[in-house]
Amino acid sequence: RGKDEEIIRTVITFDKGGVWSYLKPPKVDSVGKPIECPPDKCWLHLHGVTNFHNFAPFYSLETAAGLIMGTGNVGASLRFETDQVNTYFSRDGGLTWIEAHKGAFIYEFGDHGGLIVMANDVERTKQVVFSWNEGQSWYDFDVAGAALEVDNIVTEPNATTTTFLLYGTRQDTGVLYHLNFEPLGQPACKGAWAADSVSSDYETWMPSDGRSNDKCLLGRQITYTRRKQTSECFNGEQFERPVVRKNCMCSEEDYECEIGFARKVGSFECRPAEDAGAQIAPERCTSSDFFYVDAYRKVAGDTCEGGWFPQKAAVPCPAGAAFSKSALSVLLVGLVLVIVMATITFVSRSEKFKHLFTNYGFDSHKHVQYAQVGKGGPESAVDTVGARYDPNEFLGDDDDEDAPPLVSYNLADDDDEEHELARGRGLEAAKTAVPKISGPPGGGKAADDDDGMDLL
Repeated sequence: RGKDEEIIRTVITFDKGGVWSYLKPPKVDSVGKPIECPPDKCWLHLHGVTNFHNFAPFYSLETAAGLIMGTGNVGASLRFETDQVNTYFSRDGGLTWIEAHKGAFIYEFGDHGGLIVMANDVERTKQVVFSWNEGQSWYDFDVAGAALEVDNIVTEPNATTTTFLLYGTRQDTGVLYHLNFEPLGQPACKGAWAADSVSSDYETWMPSDGRSNDKCLLGRQITYTRRKQTSECFNGEQFERPVVRKNCMCSEEDYECEIGFARKVGSFECRPAEDAGAQIAPERCTSSDFFYVDAYRKVAGDTCEGGWFPQKAAVPCPAGAAFSKSALSVLLVGLVLVIVMATITFVSRSEKFKHLFTNYGFDSHKHVQYAQVGKGGPESAVDTVGARYDPNEFLGDDDDEDAPPLVSYNLADDDDEEHELARGRGLEAAKTAVPKISGPPGGGKAADDDDGMDLL
């Protein structure tokens, strides 16, 4: 069962699918009234060949350069109500559009696009509408005395003549009409070799997507010579259109995204699509590495030369890929360091092994005691440097008897007199042994008062 599509919108591409955009709607309708709609919901939508049994599909020919016809509506999406569908026309390859006529019509080109013939194919009619100036003005005439249901209008395959066939039905009976516009008496167009000049009936036209000023499409400029819109003449069946082609310098517009890459709307930069790494990653790709691939490829049929050339894009390997050897080595070394540090921390905090890490260098001298002159009782060497241990641990220890005692310089009061006498005797002995130093010659009065200086 086919999918029921309720919302359908029409988009156009000028580079074989490289970039897509909505159709620009006309600003006024076919009777000159402004077309009003919200900017974010205002595009032109056309019916295609999938709905040909209801409305005529968009239509163009190679011999009618730049001309496109279609039926549809302006709005947020394509409408299927008969009263909402009108006929639209473009003469610049779909870049801009005008509303050619109210209602849905069937159409055909003739005279290399110089003649357009239409008829209403939704309602019964007896009129045919035509334009010889590419939709600038329309003329109608009665093709029959009684209305008929028009099925189609056709001409020869190249659409270069001014004769057509219209066929349809009237009361379950098939009818066929031959239309010949040669009697209009239009002269043959002149001056194809001097296009764009005032005296010529022809002009030059280059297709464009409206974005670039150089008017390059698919890597080349194509210049067509076609009849001016206001020239009152026919090209003639034997007319051969001059076409000039010139290759352009390459740009980002000449490339489309490779598989696994995508562009945002209105952007030419190709970025990795979601989960693209898993699709395009090489077999030996590891999670910590990058791999380089082509993000762009030239659009099929593009003929640009030189200019911009895409570089390979760096894409990270998928998160689930295997680790590289270097990454595994770093991870293993880090894990070993963590285990070692955790083990050392645990052992250093354990009471059983605490002595291996705390003040190891002072433990052999913890029983040595000494006293400072004029200070209090003895203290151990460990206490002096602020060792982290409990001083009460050593009080009353039986091993103190083995420690050699230090001589105390704090003498008792009853020995002070004996000490002073001994000191005096020592000084007298020193005086006898040490000679006097004579004063300098000519030393003056000071020398006469004292024959020499006593060193003590």
